[in-house]
Amino acid sequence: MTKKILISLLFLITYMTISAQSNAITASEDTTINVISWFNKNDTTEYTYKKQVMVINNDDTTRTNSIEHDFRVNVVDSTSNGYRLQYQTLSWKADNEQDSLRYGFQMAIGGDKPLVFTTNGYGQIEHLENWREIRNESMPGIMTFFDVIYAKHPGLDSIMPKRNLINLIKLGMNSEDEVKDLFPSMISLFSLHGRSFTIGLTHNDAPANGCGYPVESTTIVSYEKADTADTADTESHNGDYVIRNNATMTMSGSDTKELASTMAGVFLSEDTANKLDSIIGDSLNVPLEIRVLTDYHYFYSGWPKQIRKQTIVTLGDIMTKVTTENIEWNRYRWNEYDKDNDNGDAKSL
Repeated sequence: MTKKILISLLFLITYMTISAQSNAITASEDTTINVISWFNKNDTTEYTYKKQVMVINNDDTTRTNSIEHDFRVNVVDSTSNGYRLQYQTLSWKADNEQDSLRYGFQMAIGGDKPLVFTTNGYGQIEHLENWREIRNESMPGIMTFFDVIYAKHPGLDSIMPKRNLINLIKLGMNSEDEVKDLFPSMISLFSLHGRSFTIGLTHNDAPANGCGYPVESTTIVSYEKADTADTADTESHNGDYVIRNNATMTMSGSDTKELASTMAGVFLSEDTANKLDSIIGDSLNVPLEIRVLTDYHYFYSGWPKQIRKQTIVTLGDIMTKVTTENIEWNRYRWNEYDKDNDNGDAKSL
């Protein structure tokens, strides 16, 4: 049980720090590539999101979860000030019970209700129009989801009280930005829009935004020859240009221990947190390194073709967590709304 708690705390630490780490790519000067959307009303692109998590512990590798889901992004309005984008989940696959529960939680949040995001003129996401509706309508489903979990595992409430967890979730859905962050696949697609990048190699050493921990970052930006279904094999990932980034953030052992102890006090019962404090002091007084490798492939229109991200979290010599994510277009129709009767193949531009 202690080992599972420590792994869970590691996952939570990763979640809290990666949000800052992902901002390590910096703006540029001189010869640049600008990530800008040139969309038309009714443009539609469908994507497949895949995520796999591996944990390496004492040379033993375990796959903890693997998920896949399809979603559609449709431009419902285009103006001089920006776009209104409709996001809708189309399907979800999970290969084990844990991922099925994760899907249940995601569906409790958004279900099959379309989400409406607004962007500025560059395509940078600014708002989620119906975030209050999503939040209010999702709470009964979230309550039911955790009722099932805690009923299946009666001893869980003594370790991580359900009431505390529910209150934290409510607190974490108390603003538009927090609700937006619950849909990372959509945020990832447009996270670089409205930004400018130097062509070539750029090296940067600076604290991640809002984090304060040291970060080493290298960015490579270049044009590439776009490959489409008509001109390339199915393994191709080229768009018209690519932005690659390799960033590493390091936390000292004392910072890691302090953060883990704080999070244990927030998420766990008082008795369990007190018992875990001594274990954390002995086990987590080691440096934590988070390395993020990303590459973003775009068409000139601003539509992403593929986004790949690998996050490697190393906790001393205790364990390593490797998360691999991939978002890739699988079909599109621009200038005409894409209904489900499409043949399913991506077509050339």
